[in-house]
Amino acid sequence: MGLRLFLKGESNMTALMKIQSFIQAYVKAIASILDVDVTIVDNELVRVAGTGIYADEIGETVTHANFFHHILVSGESGSIMDSMADLNCKGCEKRTTCRELANVAYPIFKEGAVVGIISIIAFSEGERKNLLENRGQMEEFLKYMSVLLESKLYTDEAKERLEQQLQVVHDAEKGWSFVGDSQKMKEAIRIGKKVAKSNSTVFLRGESGTGKEIMAKMIHALSDRRDKLMISINCAAIPENLVESELFGYEEGAFTGAKKHGSIGKFELAHGSTIFLDEIGDMPLPVQTKLLRVLQESVVERIGGTKPIPIDIRVICATNKNIEQMVEEGTFREDLYYRLNIIPIELPPLRKRKEDLPALIEYYIAYYNQKLGKSMRGVSPEALQTLTSYDWPGNVREMKNIIEYLENIAEGEIIQLSDLPDHIVMRSGKGFEDWSLDEIVEDYEKRVLSSMVKKGATLEEKNQLAENLKISRATLYRKLKKYDLL
Repeated sequence: MGLRLFLKGESNMTALMKIQSFIQAYVKAIASILDVDVTIVDNELVRVAGTGIYADEIGETVTHANFFHHILVSGESGSIMDSMADLNCKGCEKRTTCRELANVAYPIFKEGAVVGIISIIAFSEGERKNLLENRGQMEEFLKYMSVLLESKLYTDEAKERLEQQLQVVHDAEKGWSFVGDSQKMKEAIRIGKKVAKSNSTVFLRGESGTGKEIMAKMIHALSDRRDKLMISINCAAIPENLVESELFGYEEGAFTGAKKHGSIGKFELAHGSTIFLDEIGDMPLPVQTKLLRVLQESVVERIGGTKPIPIDIRVICATNKNIEQMVEEGTFREDLYYRLNIIPIELPPLRKRKEDLPALIEYYIAYYNQKLGKSMRGVSPEALQTLTSYDWPGNVREMKNIIEYLENIAEGEIIQLSDLPDHIVMRSGKGFEDWSLDEIVEDYEKRVLSSMVKKGATLEEKNQLAENLKISRATLYRKLKKYDLL
C-alpha cells in the first residue's frame, strides 16, 4: 500500500504527496461525517488518499481517468450521476464493471494551478440518490474542503521555507558558515579544519572583511575546546594604556582607579578555551613583549602581581597588515612574529574569488529575507554582472551590507540594475564594457531622475525640479517621457 509514495524522493514528491498522512486523516473524517467514501488524487493521477475500497489503492495510478483528467485540465468541478450514460465514461474499458455509480469532484489549487482532485464517490444506489439530490451542497462542501487543503499546502510550505530560512540565519549566526567554492577559499577552509583539534597557534591573514573572525570561530567550534566560550579581543579597539590590563588583568591597587580586589584578564578567562587576538598588528610593543612570555611559558602575570598564573589556552590571531614589513620597520617584534606564525592561513579577498559571488548573494538574500521579513527572489542578470564586476574593497562584509541595503530599498522581488548604489555601478568598469559613452550617460541620467521624481508628482513639483536641475521644463518633460517616468 502506498508503494509509489514511499519510493519517491522528497524532491520528486507532488505537493499533495508531501502531506499524505494529513490528507488520509482528512478524507477519513469527511467520509465519517458524510457517510460516503472519499478519494484524493494528485496532478499525476496518483491516488494520495482514499476510504473504503480505495484505501488499498493509495500510491497507485488511477487508470481510465478521463473524468479526472478533464478536471485537471479545465480547473472546473464536475460530476457523474450515471456512469452508464455519462459522456465522461464513454469509451472506458471499465464502464460495465465500474464500482463507481456516481462521482462529485472538485479541483485542489495551489497558486492558481490545479495540484489534485478531491471527490465523493457513490458505490450504492442509495449513495447515488443522495449525491443526486444534494449535488449542489456536495459541490459547495468539496469547494470548502479544497480551500482548506490549499491553506494547508500554503501553511506547510511556508513552515518549511521558514525552517530553511531560520537554518540559514542560525548557520550565519554561528559564525562559521563559509559560502563559495573557490579554490583559494577551499584551501583555507581545509587547513582550518585540519588544524582545529591541534593546540598550535594559528595566524590568520587577510584584508578587512574577508572572514578572519569567522574562520577563528570555525576552528574553535571544531576543536576539543568548543564546550567553552571563545574569548575575542580586538587589539585595535582598546586604548593603548588599557591593552595590558585588559589582556592580563590587574591586582588591587595596581594603578589609580583600579577596582577593589583587582580584575581578571582575557587570558585567564580563556583558560581551557581559545583566545582570538584580532588586529594583532596594532598591539603596542611593550604588550608584545609580555604576550611573548605568555606564549612561551603558558603563564600570565597580572599588573601589580608577583605570582605567575598557569593557563591552558589556544591562541588564534589575525591581521590585515603587512607584518613582515612591520618587523623590518621595528614596529613588531620578530621573535613574536615567528612564535605566532606557526600555522598561517591566508583568506583571499572577494575580488580574487568572484566565482563565489552568486552563491554569496543567494545566501545573504535568504538570510535577510528572514531577518527583515522580505521575499526577495534573486538578482537580474544585468545587476549580477555589475555586482560581479565590482572589486569589493570591503570584501564579504561590504557585500553583506549591500544586500541588506537592497532588501530594504528594492521595489520588486528581483534586484534590478537600477536598485544598485551609484558607486557600485560607476566603479564596475566591466559592467560597461559593451556600452557606448552615450548609453552610460543615459543610464546614469535615468537613475538620477528616477530617484528625484516622486511617483504621482504634481505639475508644480516637476516644475520645481526643472528649476533645481537648471534645465527648462520642456527638457525635463522630454527626458521623463524618454525614460517612462511621467
